[in-house]
Amino acid sequence: MEISGLGSSFLNTLTSAETAKSKVENEGFQNIIKRAMENKDDEALKDACAEFESYYLNKVFTEMRKSIPKSGLYEESQGRKIYEDMLYEAYSKEISKGQGAGIKDMLYQQLKK
Repeated sequence: MEISGLGSSFLNTLTSAETAKSKVENEGFQNIIKRAMENKDDEALKDACAEFESYYLNKVFTEMRKSIPKSGLYEESQGRKIYEDMLYEAYSKEISKGQGAGIKDMLYQQLKK
């Protein structure tokens, strides 16, 4: 039995979203930024800003989901919640890869000074 639709790029996006989340939460965004600034590593600084934007957007999506009224049309289950969490992580990572919401650019411009 073959399951299609779950390409490796989608799974890689989820894995990288989890990595970004753990870097921001566990390692401390401040430490990542400090190291990048001390080493004058523009790429690391840009990556850290993109990871922060991804993390921030994921939190925004999560809070937005809480504001949606429950209709009873779909069953509320743990599986659905996990899927929605994964979906929002993928959305936030994809948004921050491209032009993004502009947060990473503003943050980068402020921190590179």
